[in-house]
Amino acid sequence: MFFRKKKAAEQPPVKSVELVESQDTGAPRKKILVVDDDPISVKTLSLTLNARGYNVLSAVSGSEAIGVMRDESPDMMLVDVCLAPDVASGGVVPWDGFQVTRWLQHANTKRIPAIIISGSNKPDYKKHAASIGADAFMAKPLDNAVLLGSIAAALANPPVVNDEFVCLKMAK
Repeated sequence: MFFRKKKAAEQPPVKSVELVESQDTGAPRKKILVVDDDPISVKTLSLTLNARGYNVLSAVSGSEAIGVMRDESPDMMLVDVCLAPDVASGGVVPWDGFQVTRWLQHANTKRIPAIIISGSNKPDYKKHAASIGADAFMAKPLDNAVLLGSIAAALANPPVVNDEFVCLKMAK
């Protein structure tokens, strides 16, 4: 049996994959909390955001997101609408991304930007995201350019928060 060498022209061209280097400006890296129960979505978002110089924190449930928020104090959050229910001592607690975002926004001492993400592009989702104070709503699959632009805009224009505490005194 004779084997012929394949001509170089017959072989498909090799495509190189270019990885984007992390953009290190010397400034502290902004922390972004990704809340999603799908590990593939978390990994994909983490790779994209890390390549752009962000420090990515993740949580798979509402209760885990609360703990990360308390311990790490992220600068922004991306929250998926559909989350697995948390198992609490009294049973199952159904959390969705809207409830998690609203709770984190109100429980935090500072308001942080939030982007709601979902596998569905329902008009009700967009309205609900706006009503709870989310900075944006995006449907999967996410357009990385739009996502990164929205993150940059939200971080560049932090929400105005009134830090004054009004104390009401009881009349004697």
